[in-house]
Amino acid sequence: MTPQTNRVGFLLFEDCDPLDVTGPAAMFKCAEVQLREDGRASEPLPEMCYFSPDGGMVSTCQGFAVQTQSADEVGSSSLGTLIVSGSYHTDETSDPRLAQCIRQNYGSIARIAGVCTGAFVLGRAGLLDGRRAVTHWLDCDALERDFPAAEVDRDGIFIDDGGVWTAAGATAGIDMALAMIEQDYGHELAHKVAARMVVFLRRPAGQAQVSMALRSQDVQGPIGELLKWIVANPHADLRAEALAERVHMSLRNFYRAFEEATASSPAEWVEATRLECAKRLLEQTGEYAEQVAVKSGFTTYERMRRTFFKRVGASPLAYRGRFARSRPVTLFDVPVNPNAINPEAIAAAS
Repeated sequence: MTPQTNRVGFLLFEDCDPLDVTGPAAMFKCAEVQLREDGRASEPLPEMCYFSPDGGMVSTCQGFAVQTQSADEVGSSSLGTLIVSGSYHTDETSDPRLAQCIRQNYGSIARIAGVCTGAFVLGRAGLLDGRRAVTHWLDCDALERDFPAAEVDRDGIFIDDGGVWTAAGATAGIDMALAMIEQDYGHELAHKVAARMVVFLRRPAGQAQVSMALRSQDVQGPIGELLKWIVANPHADLRAEALAERVHMSLRNFYRAFEEATASSPAEWVEATRLECAKRLLEQTGEYAEQVAVKSGFTTYERMRRTFFKRVGASPLAYRGRFARSRPVTLFDVPVNPNAINPEAIAAAS
């Protein structure tokens, strides 16, 4: 639901993380400046205001304070968006007045969001029941435990489920704010804001919080070395049999050791690694989709396309059209193999 007003409220509390607030606020302020420069000042412009349970000065975890209004004034402030800050520890979000403020104003504010552990406030208000949600990866277990009716997406950067938004962490709040700006003012304005603030336009909402390369570094021993090799060689023969031979294990021992080290099967890990490689090539290069499929280890465009639909919910060409950094998708990106061409791919490219 798109808000009818562009007033953005931030709900703070003692020892909150200021970057959860200042990051999104900077995006909205930049959008206001850009709109004025583009001659669009007659449109509803973003306007920020700040609230806390008691009002007055609120100390942040980084040592400086923010002047706020009382949370009792949220309902009369004509907000279109309300964003709850997070913190380094979930217990810092436990003030029941925070959840009460959300409950009282849900339904009258089009977008309600929680950044990082701010998701726990939304959960206590009952907003996450039956919804997909995300928080910082270190706190996903706790979110899942505390709110079993929520569907916790451990890999998400940010999620919008019916106007209830959650973001993984501080910088993810910036991604979320850019997505809101795009929703309110269009892709071109969001692109200008991202360029002006020297950030990517938007990381895909389904992009993993932690890359496969980074996850590989956390695993020690022969399996850890193998994972690093897989990241560097996604186009190689990565069947389980070949991988087991590479680490000099029987296939049975390899499956056991791999799942103990990664909590994943070899096939799932390989697919996720190849998908990450394909995303990067689609975003950063102008190579034909068929070439991307080969370089990332999918061999054919059709295999890559099926994986994208399963894990991303869109075709590779649709993904490139939305997230490519340098050039739009053209019909020349359609795979050169006639057997791989399909109406969906052509439609996504046009």
